[in-house]
Amino acid sequence: MIQKLTVGLLFILSIFVASCGSSSEDAVAKINGLEKKLLDANGNPINEVAAYNLQVEYDDFAVKFPENPLAPEYLFKAANISINLGWGESAIKILDKFLQKFPEDKRAPEAMFFLGFVYDNQVNDDNKAGDYYKQYLKKYPSHSFAKDAEASIKNLGKTDEELMREFEKLNNDSTAKDTSKKAA
Repeated sequence: MIQKLTVGLLFILSIFVASCGSSSEDAVAKINGLEKKLLDANGNPINEVAAYNLQVEYDDFAVKFPENPLAPEYLFKAANISINLGWGESAIKILDKFLQKFPEDKRAPEAMFFLGFVYDNQVNDDNKAGDYYKQYLKKYPSHSFAKDAEASIKNLGKTDEELMREFEKLNNDSTAKDTSKKAA
């Protein structure tokens, strides 16, 4: 009797454990379904709730399956959702997590640059933005975003009006030089 009860309990326990633990394949299938739901038939975003749900699934996958090759990709995608929807604090947390867990990933330079970008444009913390842009330039001086980081550092703290005046001045100076070259 005890042996039958033990076998029965073990059987029930194994079913419970199997149903609670999800495999990476199940998680990928769920993510693929959410990715399809994120865009409507015309390719237009459906809503922020769908984006949030997908972001959570990406993040959860990276936490549950950090050794899976999809983990860094999904975590980076989660950060992109936050950045694109203006969720600055969320983007910062995810980008920090990405750099801690996957510092050697090919997307690490972009993650560090995006930290500066988010602090600069979404959180409005010029000091931290400058710190991250400088770290980025020190660690990745020849990366494709290096000129953007340099320009961003130069423009930290400037108002839109100041930036427009500088752009107009550069444009006018360039036009004047072109005119003088043609006249000569």
